[in-house]
Amino acid sequence: MKIEMAELFSKEHTGAVKLRKQVLGGKIDWDNEKNLSVFVAVENDEVVGTAAIQLYPFGIARVRQVAVSPDYQGQHIGDQLMSSLEEFAQEQGHFRIILTGRKTAQLFYMKRDYHRVLGYFTKHDIEFIWMTKVLPAVEVPVFSEN
Repeated sequence: MKIEMAELFSKEHTGAVKLRKQVLGGKIDWDNEKNLSVFVAVENDEVVGTAAIQLYPFGIARVRQVAVSPDYQGQHIGDQLMSSLEEFAQEQGHFRIILTGRKTAQLFYMKRDYHRVLGYFTKHDIEFIWMTKVLPAVEVPVFSEN
């Protein structure tokens, strides 16, 4: 299996959108889709997992739309996708990630060092929670004047 970033409206991106609809339900915000960096987990030429991140000013990034095919859950694909998102955010100079996760996924995010920042809220009959994580600083090489 490989994790890669999907180009907007590519075959992989379309597979990610299809998987998000299947696993998460809801509507796709096509206007916002262009603001996301979408990562996919691909196995045998099929998208089996996806997660997106949106970069905001002032070093803040937001995780969006994490979904893994039911046939592939429990194989650490979500962890690999989250690691890719976090690494990408760091490379782009971001130091804090926020997300709204389903209450049922709270333990998954807590194992990745995310912390609850606000209480639960309900949308479309699903309980969500706001969480955040501070990313470790990326070491920048120091150049001497000599």
